[in-house]
Amino acid sequence: IPRTEMDIAVVGAGVNLTLDDGGTCTDARVALGAVAARALLVSAAAEAVIGTTVDDTALDNLAAAASAACKPIDDKRGTKEFRIKVAGVMARRAAQTALARAGGN
Repeated sequence: IPRTEMDIAVVGAGVNLTLDDGGTCTDARVALGAVAARALLVSAAAEAVIGTTVDDTALDNLAAAASAACKPIDDKRGTKEFRIKVAGVMARRAAQTALARAGGN
């Protein structure tokens, strides 16, 4: 919907990864916004990549955990189903960006 004074997020995701010298993830944090009453810190999504090299399987697991944690509302900006799906996609993309910035892949 057009707004003149503010933008409101439909879904937001942020990921922080720590890698060891071998490229294995030793710590992670995954946060989601606009998919619940408050911003979410999704420990299950973080646990999906800790101990891995953040490969495709780990990223799929992270995305699934992120989507599973969502409890969004329906509104004019997006349906519940849309937000749940996009939360997983956004978390995966944020993890890929974090991986590149941390020096992996």
